[in-house]
Amino acid sequence: MKKYIFLVWVLTFIKSFAQDGDLNMSIIAHVQGNGSGIWHYLGKNGIEYAAMAYTDALVVYSLEDPSKPIERFRFPGVNTIWREVFFYGEYIYAVTDSKSDGVIIINMKQAPTKITGKFWSPTVTANNITKVLSTCHTVFVDEKGILSLNGCGDWRGVLLFDLKPNPEIPKYIGSETKRYCHDNFIRRDTMFTSDVYDGLLSIWNVKNPGAPVEMASVKTPAEFTHNAWPSDDNKYIFTTDERADAYVASFDISDFNNIRLLDKYRPKDTENQGVIPHNTRYINGYLVTAYYTDGVKIIDAHKPDNLVEVGSVDTYKGTGEGFRGCWGVSPYLPSGTIVASDIDGGFFVIKPTYVRACYLEGLVTDTITGLPISGTKIKLLTPRKHGDEADLKGIYKTGYATAGTYQAVFDSPDYFPKTVEVILKNGEITIKDVQLVPRRNLITQKVIVKDAKTLKVIEGASIAMFNSIWAVNGNTSIQGEALFPVYQDTILYKIVAGKWGYLHASIDFDSKQPSADIVVLLRKGYQDDFIFDQGWTVSGTAIAGRWERAEPIGTTYKNELFAPELDLASDFGNQCYVTENRAGMAVDGDVDEGVTILTSPEMDLSTYNKPIITYYRWFGNAGGTGNPNDRMTINLSDGGVSVVPIEEITKNEPKWVFSGNIDVKSLITPSNKMKLILNISDDLPGHLLEGGLDGFLVIEGAPVTTQQINQDIELQALPVAFNHTCQIKFQNVDAFESATLSIINTNGVLVKSYPLNASQGHLIIGDSLAPGFYFAKIVSGNKQSKTIRLVKI
Repeated sequence: MKKYIFLVWVLTFIKSFAQDGDLNMSIIAHVQGNGSGIWHYLGKNGIEYAAMAYTDALVVYSLEDPSKPIERFRFPGVNTIWREVFFYGEYIYAVTDSKSDGVIIINMKQAPTKITGKFWSPTVTANNITKVLSTCHTVFVDEKGILSLNGCGDWRGVLLFDLKPNPEIPKYIGSETKRYCHDNFIRRDTMFTSDVYDGLLSIWNVKNPGAPVEMASVKTPAEFTHNAWPSDDNKYIFTTDERADAYVASFDISDFNNIRLLDKYRPKDTENQGVIPHNTRYINGYLVTAYYTDGVKIIDAHKPDNLVEVGSVDTYKGTGEGFRGCWGVSPYLPSGTIVASDIDGGFFVIKPTYVRACYLEGLVTDTITGLPISGTKIKLLTPRKHGDEADLKGIYKTGYATAGTYQAVFDSPDYFPKTVEVILKNGEITIKDVQLVPRRNLITQKVIVKDAKTLKVIEGASIAMFNSIWAVNGNTSIQGEALFPVYQDTILYKIVAGKWGYLHASIDFDSKQPSADIVVLLRKGYQDDFIFDQGWTVSGTAIAGRWERAEPIGTTYKNELFAPELDLASDFGNQCYVTENRAGMAVDGDVDEGVTILTSPEMDLSTYNKPIITYYRWFGNAGGTGNPNDRMTINLSDGGVSVVPIEEITKNEPKWVFSGNIDVKSLITPSNKMKLILNISDDLPGHLLEGGLDGFLVIEGAPVTTQQINQDIELQALPVAFNHTCQIKFQNVDAFESATLSIINTNGVLVKSYPLNASQGHLIIGDSLAPGFYFAKIVSGNKQSKTIRLVKI
């Protein structure tokens, strides 16, 4: 009996989706349910069909009237959230994951009057593994009738079958099992595999299915390659990464030896809200893409180097991140009707209107130098958000779906913003080159880094100079110097210098009053706030979640913090070491299937009287099956055979925790090749797992004073307590002994050092000091003055 799926409640439901935000697309029919994969089918009598995968069945709808879908056949199966579908000839093929149905084969020869289905689970031998075919993740059939089953059980890669001899009993002809394949596409003997866990799009020659040959591979932008679809001429391919805030990317694959990323697109209206792209399909120069929580988008891909959204409709009432909403889409019915599936909403029939994009492209340059301005943000003042960011060459490319006259704003932090009028036409490129006026004068400042004790220059020291608007980094030359281009600004710059084997040091720099040379003095020691890359190494077996130095991106689990979104507040910079720094949910970047190891560079602690190590760390472990059982261990190695544990962390505590003072000598005999080693390991069964490290420091727990007190050196502060500056008077200093005035904080850290070139005089200090208590002393040769106390209020 026919089932007409067109009820009053359906009309009401469809109306709730007809929002002002929809563009060139409209929902014309909807059947409620919980869906996954979807594909189309064209009957020999010209009737169009949709094959819709629900959690408990595969359902075939006929679309004689697309606004009134008719359920023609329902084939029950295991209950699973993963069911994918494709068709070839007079058959529909489907697979399931997590629970086994084998291959579902639907016979459509006599549709719509008679449709039958069966399960097919052959025994397959591939890559020396013989098993009964059970679960597979996705399915595809090429123009030659070669059936691809992807991500099947222990084979993981692609199993290939020939449908031509008998479509109901496919013939096994070969496999490709190098990597786990999430999805694939084959055309003209070229196979494109989406190797999700490797983050790769791989390209294979499968003319001989029994021995596929890999021709090329390329990383996709978010390195979690979910699906890929080529243009009709196989010159371009378009990919999705199943990550929060990830992109649909376009690649030029005309030369497999020189695959080039051309452009990346994500919806501007929901940018940075954690929206995940799922499946994209190419048709006649357009991409039709299913987005979790954001519905279906049409992207004009006629210019693969400038992807522009020209259509949008939402199938999901919610917003934000997560695996909810639109799963799949098929735009290939001859009528142009699009069928889509929704995890929460079920089956949708959509009427599209394809329009060509209006393109806006050009070059952004400096009005004075004529040089390109990279990173310039271009924003079109249109009802729907659109824009771009200029690349390293100052080139930008953007566009809009609707023709008209609009304002475009060009904005870069170091330039005055500029608004220009642009006239946009569908299918045409409007070229608009823009020149921006600098906000400030550009000067070059020299910074010299020296050893605080010997005053010898330090080669290879790292320097960061920054304020809230501008930041530059560099390393010192063999002369201990580095030159920095900086804009003169009323906001002070912070200069931070460091090198492994020295403590960090910082000073403030007033660019309005530049000096010929700025000298930064470093004291011997070991410190790493990870503002610089000082050579920590990463190793291990984990397939995801490896340690990396980055500005942390916070993640959540069950609406609670799982990974902190800030580094240690009290240190220099905004970076730390974290396990795979990714936006979105905790599962997107956690440690998986192995261990990831972070190892410090070598430290010579043999000369310390009492070496003390301190650091800050956090550890997150939750979710999964059963009680979380993972751990992070922090060990100390002497560089030889001895490795001792400092601590083992198993408590879920996603916040910065101080290590306390770790007495090295109580654990191990200090050597000149000491290393700190962090292991974070994902043990079976799997759970969410992440960790972080920051604020590493080695201090002398029992300093030995070798300098004699010279009672003749006079040192005086006027006033002792001050608001802004303080005058330091001194006399009876031996100026031939490399005398310096040292300002030390209450942690014993040298915060400021001034060379003294005379036996008597005065200095004005304190302008760059933060409020707090300090100590001041003069060191001259092997002698030092008495220490006086200062207070900046």
